[in-house]
Amino acid sequence: MGSAASHHLSAEELSDIQGETGFSLARLDYLYGHYQALDRDPEDRVLRSELLRVPPVAWHPLAERLVDAMLHPSLGFRHFVRGLAHFRRGEPLDRKLASVLRLFDEDGDGLLSPDQCHALLVRLPATRRELRTMRYRLNQILTEKDKLDAEDFGHITRGLDLEQSLSLRFH
Repeated sequence: MGSAASHHLSAEELSDIQGETGFSLARLDYLYGHYQALDRDPEDRVLRSELLRVPPVAWHPLAERLVDAMLHPSLGFRHFVRGLAHFRRGEPLDRKLASVLRLFDEDGDGLLSPDQCHALLVRLPATRRELRTMRYRLNQILTEKDKLDAEDFGHITRGLDLEQSLSLRFH
């Protein structure tokens, strides 16, 4: 193999991580190199600020929420790539949307309050017109419900090209 990851992880570990995350070996090598280069605190924990600088994370529209909900505190490389896998290209949009919902679901009940939903909508990569449409749909749903689930969120964001904008970008 000859990659950085293959020098530090066993072939079995790499195969397991690839199976769990769907990332190619080349992507895992890329991510492993970045992960190993991150600064750590005195207890060898990766710093939050460092996770926010990893290119695919830094370029994600919900980077801070992604780091806070899924990557920090870091429990090692496997934990890191599992968190990122929710937003890899090829991951179905409904799974990405469910993951986005989890980023803003502060109480862990699988539902978003109106405030949480508004906070999410303003962070999505959308035009002003799209944002107005999403707010209109949100307000329609809120006339019938107090909280929103993943299906509601899918309805609110219908028509947006979130498939690509929520995917990790590797440059």
